[in-house]
Amino acid sequence: MNSLPLLLLVCGLSAPISCGTVRTPERDEDGSTPPTTVATDTPVPAHPVSGRERIEIEIAGERFLMEISDDDEERILGLGGRPRLGRDEGMIFVYPRPRVLGFWMKDCLIDLEIVYLDRGGRIASIHRMKREPPRTDAESMTDYEDRLPRYPSGRVVQYALEFAPGTLERLHLKKGAKIVLPGKALLKNAR
Repeated sequence: MNSLPLLLLVCGLSAPISCGTVRTPERDEDGSTPPTTVATDTPVPAHPVSGRERIEIEIAGERFLMEISDDDEERILGLGGRPRLGRDEGMIFVYPRPRVLGFWMKDCLIDLEIVYLDRGGRIASIHRMKREPPRTDAESMTDYEDRLPRYPSGRVVQYALEFAPGTLERLHLKKGAKIVLPGKALLKNAR
């Protein structure tokens, strides 16, 4: 049995994180250029609903405003309770050290897509997570949580990115592709 903890999670700060370094993408084994992520130098205001710090990143030519979830309180809440997520929005979960993860859709009102990334930015696994029926009055919290499917990382990872439905297909994100993140900037506040 693996001794690493399996974290079960749902689906800010005021200073923006930015990184001006743009890396040239590597080539995959088939010669294609994998999707890459680039943080911009543009200051990004906090999310208007959550108040979380955000970072603007580019993945496969599209720009996203990603809320940063880098402590236990933020990671537990995730995108739970949100009635919508825009096409160019998402959330990045940052962990101080790599670990095996598992997310669930507790209190989520919308479908989500998740990409787990290892420390080097390689996609370890991808899931399309469906909104689950809400907890009923006759259902205990334990019964509700027990019925929720888990979406595992499958191996040790350091980041998870959540997007609106259809994003993974639109960006052609696949297991094994590399996404370049501003790791040092993201990890500096991770707890």
